[in-house]
Amino acid sequence: MRILRMWPIGIGVKTMCLTAFLASLFLLIGVNVQAQNYCVDRRGTAEGGFTLEKTRICLGEAAKIIAVQPDVTNAGYDFQYNGNGLSQNLTTNVTYVNYTKPGSYTIIQVGTGGSAGTGTIACKEITVLSRDPIKFTAKACSGRQVIVNVTLDANTGQYDTFTINWGDGQNGGPYSRADVMKPISHTYSANVATPTIYIKGRYNAPASCELSDVDARATQQTVSLIGTITTPVITKLTTTGDNSIALQYQSTTNLSVQLLQKDASGIYAPTGQTGTGSGTFTVQTDAKQVQCFQLAYQDACGNTSPNQSEQVCSLVLDTKAGSKQNNLSWSAYAGSTSATSSFRSYRIYKGAAPTGSVANRTTTTYTDNSAIECGVQYCYTLEATVGQTVVTSAQSCVTGVNNEPTGNFGDVIVSVENNHPYIVATLPTSGTSASYTMTVSRSTNSSGSFEVIANISTNSYLDATADASANSYCYQLTYRNNCGQTSAPSQPVCSVLLSSQSPAGIDWTAASPFSPSKVDYYTLEIVDSVSNTRQQIALGGNTHFEPDQNDPNLQSQRYRVVAVSPEGYASYSNYFTFRRDPKILVPDAFTPNGDNMNATFLVKGSFFNQFRMTIFSRWGDVIYSTTDRNQGWDGTINGQPANSGQYMYRIEVTDATDQKTVRTGALLLLR
Repeated sequence: MRILRMWPIGIGVKTMCLTAFLASLFLLIGVNVQAQNYCVDRRGTAEGGFTLEKTRICLGEAAKIIAVQPDVTNAGYDFQYNGNGLSQNLTTNVTYVNYTKPGSYTIIQVGTGGSAGTGTIACKEITVLSRDPIKFTAKACSGRQVIVNVTLDANTGQYDTFTINWGDGQNGGPYSRADVMKPISHTYSANVATPTIYIKGRYNAPASCELSDVDARATQQTVSLIGTITTPVITKLTTTGDNSIALQYQSTTNLSVQLLQKDASGIYAPTGQTGTGSGTFTVQTDAKQVQCFQLAYQDACGNTSPNQSEQVCSLVLDTKAGSKQNNLSWSAYAGSTSATSSFRSYRIYKGAAPTGSVANRTTTTYTDNSAIECGVQYCYTLEATVGQTVVTSAQSCVTGVNNEPTGNFGDVIVSVENNHPYIVATLPTSGTSASYTMTVSRSTNSSGSFEVIANISTNSYLDATADASANSYCYQLTYRNNCGQTSAPSQPVCSVLLSSQSPAGIDWTAASPFSPSKVDYYTLEIVDSVSNTRQQIALGGNTHFEPDQNDPNLQSQRYRVVAVSPEGYASYSNYFTFRRDPKILVPDAFTPNGDNMNATFLVKGSFFNQFRMTIFSRWGDVIYSTTDRNQGWDGTINGQPANSGQYMYRIEVTDATDQKTVRTGALLLLR
């Protein structure tokens, strides 16, 4: 037991007397004192007695003993007796105690009285009541009215009466427990805007105490009163799916607004959704049919306001495809209109971009023929603006069709890039679609059998499998739009193959790389392999060219033919390198006999830069060597005339392309 406060009494009882009495009492009643509840079974003790000032007190008040039965002496007390035997530490010299927790407590008195040696027992119950603040909710209603709902728990439910301080100088009550279990309302005057409300509880006699103002304010609430009520507005209605509609709204803050939906009989019924201020309602309904809605206030006091919103109805859009156009239709807007909420227009969106508008409410069709392509999906939404409300339909999608036959390819060109044929085509001008298939067929000649090698979705193609320097390749193209319509094959176009068909020159194929045009003229590009200089030669319609045989500088050159159409398109052939081998002219014999006629063994030639000539004896010994192409053998060995007869030679030359040529043979020296 915890005793917060003890005060001495003035009857002069000595603790030693009580201790002696308890010792004799324990001997009298036996050894089982620890399990005995003496308030139920006194076991031969006499009836004691005392009087409490109050049997019900508030927490914080003292439990006071104000009188003791006259024939009871040596009284001791346990203020929180638990019924488990007797404590040997009973308090004496005490008249009251403060409890720290609310609840019911047993006070036992142990004393002496009656005949000598007889003990006395007396018990009383006391209830300690809580001072907990009272929980409640306060909601503002229309007409500057507030409704309070009280929530009682095990402690606050013991209050006998309740008083509500409404925060405007007026107190409501006292209310009984039964009264506060129901909503309690109060109407404020015009000069109060945000009152603060709190509730006090009070206990009847004998407790006769109450919750203090300070403690009661622990649960106080401040409310904003609702004065003028604005008409609620559905600002947006958006159909979000086949079975879903979202509605954005604005209404008076702190005043509940409920959503109503028109049923099949034309009556507006609550949907069960409510909100305050602004927000969004989402309704699961058959959104493929027109649905109509309205907002109505219903405050916390159960009052229904006559201020209802305009009736707002959904839009259902239907879209059907026609040849090169899409046809849209809908039912006329079915919601209400007024002077402040008039119908303004329909607006049609294709994707996210506006594509048209209709000003008349009763006009319910629209045709979109703006660049409708076959096989492309188009999605539309319909939007109506009515006053400050925007109504948007669900998307309605359709795939474009085009019943016109597709046209043929325009200009087709094949050229050579990185030694592969590269085809570019001008698309048809009719019956086309945003996406299409170009079929590429190939043959090794314009009159041969064409085989499909590619189906692509662009108008250009690089044939990486063809070696443009090995053959001329011919191509045909067909166009297929998204509706499956296919053009006629284009005229064949063939890559220009440049090669050499004779030792003296170069040649190229004559098949046209253009469709439907032919070649207007050819130009030959010449790139010198040594100096890397470039020049062009106009060749007209020729398909053969021979370099100058007498030009010693034209040993190796790189060529490319450019075919040009009458429209100015250019098609390039493959590169081809034409080179000449070095010319080496060696005499069979010479006569160094002093007549200055054919007196030197001298080699002549062209198309070489480096030179070495070596003369050998018949036994293989080197008898002469030179690197000067303009110097020959004069027929001497170490300054002495060589003998007539046969000798061997070896001639090594390196041309301008760094290629080496070796010539060996026999020569005859005659004297």
